[in-house]
Amino acid sequence: MINLLPSEYGSSLRYSHLNATLRRWLVAATVACGGLVLILSVGWVYITQQNKNLAKNIDSVNQQLQAEDLAGTQKKAQAITNNIKIINQVLSREIRFSGLITQIGSVMPPGAVLSGLTLAKVDGGLDLSASARDYTSATQIAVNLSDPKNKIFDKVDIVNVNCSATSGSAYPCSASFRALFSKSTQSQFLNVPGGKQ
Repeated sequence: MINLLPSEYGSSLRYSHLNATLRRWLVAATVACGGLVLILSVGWVYITQQNKNLAKNIDSVNQQLQAEDLAGTQKKAQAITNNIKIINQVLSREIRFSGLITQIGSVMPPGAVLSGLTLAKVDGGLDLSASARDYTSATQIAVNLSDPKNKIFDKVDIVNVNCSATSGSAYPCSASFRALFSKSTQSQFLNVPGGKQ
């Protein structure tokens, strides 16, 4: 085919096609940039609105918690939990005194009476006080209580024995003892396993 068109006209046609293609690309790029700006604007507005809504929700929840006094309730719950722990500790070391007093009373010698029991500071021990008619009866209390056949105490120490000649009482002697529970007593009268000291 023979090209009869002048070369300048052919060049202008070629450049006009290139310009049209370039215009289409520029329009497409402008539309794409406009779309991106629109998406970013809408996203920014949405995120700002969500942030405001969350801040309002947090404020309302904080006000509700303050109205319900959550911190005070948590302190009360902690205090109750601590009290329950203390109660469990006390109950785990509970002594059934009625049975223990009966058992101790059954081994008291003639001429002596039990006048008091006190839990010793030493774990597994007891302080006893008794009244007796004379020194012999008072010391016999320690012998009877520490007798392995009775299975009450492993060891009984005499703390003191005082007799008053001027006392008009039937039991003028007072005695105090410190006793250590035997393992069988722990399982029988204490809420502690027999092997635990």
